[in-house]
Amino acid sequence: MRGEATGSPDIESTYIEKGLSTQSAGYLLSKFGLLAMLAGLLLAAWYDQVVIVIVLGLVLSAAGLSKLWSRYSLKGVHCQHLLSGQRAFPGEYLELKLQLDNHKLLPLPWIQVNDEVPAGFLHGASPTPGNRPGSALLSKATALLWYTRASWRQRLYCHKRGYYTLGPITVNSGDIFGFYPRSVTEPFVEHVIVYPRIYPIAQLGIPSLYPLGDTTAERRIFEDPTRTIGVRDYTPHDSLRHIHWKATARHQNLQVKVFEPTTTLKMALFMAIDSFEHNGAENEDNLELAISTAASIANYVTEQGSLVGLFANTCLADSGESARIPPGSGVNQLICILEALAKVTASPSSPFEDFLQSELRNLPWGTTLIFILSTPSEPLTGLLADLKERGHRILALQVGEPPEVDIDHSIAWHNVRNHEGMMTISSREG
Repeated sequence: MRGEATGSPDIESTYIEKGLSTQSAGYLLSKFGLLAMLAGLLLAAWYDQVVIVIVLGLVLSAAGLSKLWSRYSLKGVHCQHLLSGQRAFPGEYLELKLQLDNHKLLPLPWIQVNDEVPAGFLHGASPTPGNRPGSALLSKATALLWYTRASWRQRLYCHKRGYYTLGPITVNSGDIFGFYPRSVTEPFVEHVIVYPRIYPIAQLGIPSLYPLGDTTAERRIFEDPTRTIGVRDYTPHDSLRHIHWKATARHQNLQVKVFEPTTTLKMALFMAIDSFEHNGAENEDNLELAISTAASIANYVTEQGSLVGLFANTCLADSGESARIPPGSGVNQLICILEALAKVTASPSSPFEDFLQSELRNLPWGTTLIFILSTPSEPLTGLLADLKERGHRILALQVGEPPEVDIDHSIAWHNVRNHEGMMTISSREG
């Protein structure tokens, strides 16, 4: 039933051991009821009660024919479940095609297909709730003669980012009287990935994501790498012009600025999922905004031919693992990041501080670190300040209301907002 494969297997022969069910139409036509009528028939025949014999004979004949019809109703029935695609962006449509084939002489007076789909995909409809939370039943019914086919097409509206499950499909049929309905459930499912919304960087209010090169702007988020990226102890060979006086005061020892000689941009996006755990529905919106921010930056950096990676302490919807994608470039890298962002959930896999410390060990020196978060904890702000002091280039994007905790204003802090359906980013000055 999955994909576009032809020659689908016989439904009953494939799934009878996996959940074929039959239901008798009431107590009278159950096994005990039929045995009782058979006994009554024999008793009526013994006493020459012709009318009773005829009536009971007709009932037993109809029941026997119905039971036999029902037994073979799903033999030779093939079902295909076809999707026009399994990837989409919010606001796009996918087409779902359900196709039934009856490859036998026995006609089917009725047959029904129930496909479980995400409720939001049935745009503008009032569907029947499905078995899973947030799912609905897409029901189609018809009659099939011998060697005939029926198919239905349904447009699915990809309303928002996510990792969605389609299926299982339940097929119901039976005899002409409906005495003995039969049902099979196809256990396999399809998955649809709806990527996060991507905004042009110009609409994000970021003058330039590049710390070097030909990109110009009135205000740069990152300092030019030919300028300060960290501090170290003073040596007699250092110029007095390079002394970092604030760091010297903190360390009580002369500190000089460190300059980055490289011209290759490597960027790592870090999402602190546990910082979105407060304020209920408001932070759900903030999380979606944060995911779109990460997608937009990754898209922009990939278009410029630079390297970008993604790290998030989330439980991904398909695997339950954290998102770990080392910096890379190219379209395939962007697709990997977008798919991971589509699977991000609000459940953190571990405290972000621990997650960050473990992932930093594997990143090459000179990687620009972009942190996307909601409400930063004091330990996290202290950790960011320490990373900055150790020479890392850092940008912090805070989604929603500005943090109330003290922050190090040597770090570039920006606020991300959703203003009238558009994403805006503004600098948070010290």
